Amino acid sequence: MSTRITNGRPLSAAGNRTRSNSRSFTQNPASGTTRTATTISFTAPATVADSGTGLATFRVGQRISVRGSARNSRVWTVASVAAGSLTVVPTLVTAEGAGQPITLALED
Repeated sequence: MSTRITNGRPLSAAGNRTRSNSRSFTQNPASGTTRTATTISFTAPATVADSGTGLATFRVGQRISVRGSARNSRVWTVASVAAGSLTVVPTLVTAEGAGQPITLALED
C-alpha cells in the first residue's frame, strides 16, 4: 500500500488516514519548508542528520530554525546538503541523539 503525506498527516492511496508516524514534511506557503521528526540527531561540530533522509529539500544558504532540541534550538545557516544530513554554520552543534520530536523550519 502506498502512503502520501497531506498537511503533515499520512494518507493511504485510498485517502484514508493511516497510522501516525514519527515523521512529517510540509510545504507551508507562508513559511516555506518545515520538517518535524524523531529521527533527527546532531553531531559536533556542524552536522544535523536525519535517518529518515528528509533533509534534501533544504538548500545551501537557507537559514533554518531548529526547535525542540535540548541543546541545538537556534537559527543555523545551511552550508551543504545531502539527503540524510545538513552541514550548518556556525560550527557550534552539540552532540544530541535522535528520539525527541525536532522541527526544522525555514526562517523568513
